[in-house]
Amino acid sequence: MSRPNIEQIDGVPVAHIKEDIDAANAAAILQHLAEALGPDALSLVVDLSDTGYIDSAGIDMLLRLSDRLDHRRARLILVIPETSQLKRLAMVVGLPEVVTIRPSLVDAMRETAKAQAQAAESR
Repeated sequence: MSRPNIEQIDGVPVAHIKEDIDAANAAAILQHLAEALGPDALSLVVDLSDTGYIDSAGIDMLLRLSDRLDHRRARLILVIPETSQLKRLAMVVGLPEVVTIRPSLVDAMRETAKAQAQAAESR
């Protein structure tokens, strides 16, 4: 299992996962993603554009990560392109009802900018 490629874009951690997420690697990926968050992070973007498959353990991992971020008053934003096989799976399991999903990294970054602006206004 390789580690997700994590970069900072405008102060937001963005994780690019280029492998399938299943029972064999979901826990390790969760740990790597959780470690990517700084104490002041308001969002975590997980780019699933190059992920071909996610099983139930992977879906559970994303839901637990979203819950963990909610407790920190941060949010998880997933990038799942409209053409991805994962788009249908996300819809079937109701993922968009719990996690913000955007079709591109550009759209996800716009979402994080909006969240940062709202946080700044509420201070």
